[in-house]
Amino acid sequence: MTAPILSSVLSADEKKKKYSLLLSGSAFRPSGGGQPGDKGELIGDGFLFRVLECEKHPEGLAVSGTLVQGAPVPGISLEERIDMDVRAAFSRMHTGEHILSRVLERENPPLHVYKVAIGEEESAVFLTFPGEVRWDMLFAAEDEANGIVERNLPVETLFLEREEAEQLPGIKGNWGRIADDTIRVVRIPGFDTIACSGSHVSATGEVGDLFITGFRGAPPEWEVKFAARGRALRNEYSRVSRRLQRNVGCPLSRLEDVFSGLRDENAALAKTLEKAAQFLSIPWERSETCGVPLFTAVLPAVPKELVTAAARKWSDAYPEGIALLLLPDPEKKGGAFLLYRGASVDRDFSRFLKSAPSLEARGGGRSDWLNGASSCMDPGVWTQEIERYMSE
Repeated sequence: MTAPILSSVLSADEKKKKYSLLLSGSAFRPSGGGQPGDKGELIGDGFLFRVLECEKHPEGLAVSGTLVQGAPVPGISLEERIDMDVRAAFSRMHTGEHILSRVLERENPPLHVYKVAIGEEESAVFLTFPGEVRWDMLFAAEDEANGIVERNLPVETLFLEREEAEQLPGIKGNWGRIADDTIRVVRIPGFDTIACSGSHVSATGEVGDLFITGFRGAPPEWEVKFAARGRALRNEYSRVSRRLQRNVGCPLSRLEDVFSGLRDENAALAKTLEKAAQFLSIPWERSETCGVPLFTAVLPAVPKELVTAAARKWSDAYPEGIALLLLPDPEKKGGAFLLYRGASVDRDFSRFLKSAPSLEARGGGRSDWLNGASSCMDPGVWTQEIERYMSE
């Protein structure tokens, strides 16, 4: 095999040592079919380039990455060191995706997988489905997909003329996006045939233990994530669930129902607090700083959610003043704070927290309101800092 040649520099950020290089005769696999390109290194005489991504180019292969040593001089011969561990991980993931996608489509019509994103640790399939995706259908697909893995079926890669490929029984392919005359077909005999440019293992037994890690979306657009290291993940998830079951103190079979009940109770409590907040009256203390009324209140152990509406309402009623609410947590050092600047106060408070390190406060907001946490619950210190900031 001839050594690849550096044809030209496509782009360069010399300060950050980031380059995109055009190669001819390269064995690096370009990105395609939802799979990232190979990673590795290019080595020459006094030259070292770390390849982080590669893609097809009309005149060869474009590789992007970081220059470690030397200079990218067009015409130099290079030695390629492909990271075969990364390629193997992509191959296991991509074959696993083919298996999982076919199972999902066959068992849940009219479900259709239209895009994939292959990763080293976790991959995703994007699908359309008019109904609700549920864990029970994903668990069933996971079990069936792992059954295909255990059968250790051969995975064949064929290169066929386009017309011949299109005539294969049951073949899938996004023909509108495939411009090549020669089609790369990946086939698991008796199970799946698809036009695909990604890398794959030689038999399904090499994929590993498929494990669906989660899903999200709403009809008809969904995303399902999975990994090919199920054994380790099953142990991790099992340990978390066992600790949770122990803390909750219920049989494992009732854990979901208990969680759902607690979530409903929390939602009901939030609504109750929202209603109660309308009748809350905060015991403000009035002072003055730089000619501006300052209303301060300290309410230990009171949830911020309970008093936020009342504090905001007070601030709206006194546009010429500033309202400061401190909520110390008796079990911790410090607590929460709320700071409202009235509409008539001509001062931007967006930089206040950064300018007052003595408050040890973190949070955010806008020019007219701030909220967050602080280790300082002394209203005197806050008053001093507000006065200093107002007088700047």
